[in-house]
Amino acid sequence: MNYNDQSFPEFLQHHAVNGEISLARRDVRNIYASRPTCGVVATIIWSHARGIRVNALSLLVRDLTKLVELFENDDFDEDQMSQLLGQPGISIPTASKMLSACGKKYKGKPAAIIDDTIIQVIEAPEFASDFSEINELRGKSRSRPIPYYEAYLEDVASICGRYDVTADMVDRFLSEYALSGARETEQRKSA
Repeated sequence: MNYNDQSFPEFLQHHAVNGEISLARRDVRNIYASRPTCGVVATIIWSHARGIRVNALSLLVRDLTKLVELFENDDFDEDQMSQLLGQPGISIPTASKMLSACGKKYKGKPAAIIDDTIIQVIEAPEFASDFSEINELRGKSRSRPIPYYEAYLEDVASICGRYDVTADMVDRFLSEYALSGARETEQRKSA
């Protein structure tokens, strides 16, 4: 990788242990709060927990200054989201993780993580009443990703207001719910 900024190697030096990096969302937020450039590196690593292609990583590191400038915005608008999505290896699920990890908002609403497992949960019949905005876009998470994410954030904001919880708590619950459902299915298959 060819770059002048030393934030990436600095991040690795401080946060890699025996070649491994282990981060929680709160770790990324703390790193971002203390040093935004290293925090953006942390969001790249954290949001690609299953790995990232070397070429995409090289391009993100090359454009790190542009990403850091973009993340100076506390509340992303549609244009800024489009700029983020224009970066290599960044889709709505990745962008939602990056925004959430840094404590950002999208169109005035706290960012919440959305990915394929969460989409399966929120489109399940038992959650239809809690995700009424999503109901109109059911099955369109890939064909209309930005409107789908906006609808999801509307529903998450509504849930947060009703139950006095945070967007982080909602997306964490949805992920855990999906995992517990997958475990139950696996247990039934093995029985």
